[in-house]
Amino acid sequence: MRLIEICDISIPVSFGKKQLSAFGGAPARGEYFLDTRKGGSCNCGIYTFSPHLNGTHTEGVGHITKERISVPNVGLVEARLITVKPEKGFIASIRTKPAEALIVRTLPNPPAKKTRSYKDWPTFTPDAMKQIVRLGVKHLLVDLPSVDRMDDAEMANHRIFWRRGVTITELVYVPARVKDGAYLLNLQVAAFEADAAPSRPVLYKVKK
Repeated sequence: MRLIEICDISIPVSFGKKQLSAFGGAPARGEYFLDTRKGGSCNCGIYTFSPHLNGTHTEGVGHITKERISVPNVGLVEARLITVKPEKGFIASIRTKPAEALIVRTLPNPPAKKTRSYKDWPTFTPDAMKQIVRLGVKHLLVDLPSVDRMDDAEMANHRIFWRRGVTITELVYVPARVKDGAYLLNLQVAAFEADAAPSRPVLYKVKK
């Protein structure tokens, strides 16, 4: 039995070129403390960005609590990928088998999602989020900036899903060539002691 890499579904944080952004937040930016093009002995960059706004990120329950709780480390888990077509801006139903991790790809799914400036997007209904919880999902991954609408100050869907040890990963991108089904997911989360961290989820198929 061996693992075959299928796809890295992360969107990297980019600096100095067209890039992803959400909620109308500032773009990620970088400057050089040392620059070899200006006589520096090496390149040493200083980068300013938000994990929540500028690329694929994983967040934990500390995202909504007064207590400062860092995003947990996850590693390799069993996952299912499903594709849904939102109706009137909502994902109303989730049909899949139980899984530790669930990846939700929404339609339409153009590559332009990777550099889009998001100010509106489809979101889950509370019933759909409750379905996800009943399926036993501990790690939810979506190709949206948030599982809630931008104007939902209560963050209702986050609160339905959250309990200690679970994660939500937002702003992934799953190419059309990757088929729905079962995978192993390596949810690589950067070592940030914060409520969210940049992440690099990678999907694998198991070959006998």
